[in-house]
Amino acid sequence: MSQYLTLDEADKPYFPNGVTPELSDILRASAIIDAHCRREIGAKSYTERIPLTELQRGHLSYSPVIDVTEVKGRPRNGIMGGFFGPPGFEDVDISNLDVDPETGSVWCGGSPFGIPYAELAVTYTSGWDSIPKQVKVACGLIVGKITGNPDSNVKSKKDFDFSIEYFGSGMITPEIADLLSAYCKMSMR
Repeated sequence: MSQYLTLDEADKPYFPNGVTPELSDILRASAIIDAHCRREIGAKSYTERIPLTELQRGHLSYSPVIDVTEVKGRPRNGIMGGFFGPPGFEDVDISNLDVDPETGSVWCGGSPFGIPYAELAVTYTSGWDSIPKQVKVACGLIVGKITGNPDSNVKSKKDFDFSIEYFGSGMITPEIADLLSAYCKMSMR
């Protein structure tokens, strides 16, 4: 579970004036940020299978890429020509993999027998080692919204029939969305 601020940072300018944060509010705000960005901001390990083009290029889903720890490749054709089904995954030397850490673009050389790969299974670490200031500010603003009105997403309540009508996803204002825009998952496929 993500936690983008701590109670020790309550005296820092991340929180609006007059807000006394609680740990539960910080965890809730961090979960809202993860849902908006469709990822965790901190460094996390991922394993994913990516298809490769004819030019042996592909794209990882999460960037920035900190480190690639394991790569397996499935050749387009096996030694038997695919007669007994598709070939299985084999270990790939990580030095044969070229990864752009900022965008997650991948290029891979062929297998040791010169056969191009159809797809790769890549285990890598992505995210930020230290939480960026923009994310902390966004977390503080969301905590301020939560503590100011715990039911800020409720449009109306009717007690006689127990119905509650909600607004849309109102915790992420345009200002907060702008702060988080550089940290959202961007699909390249």
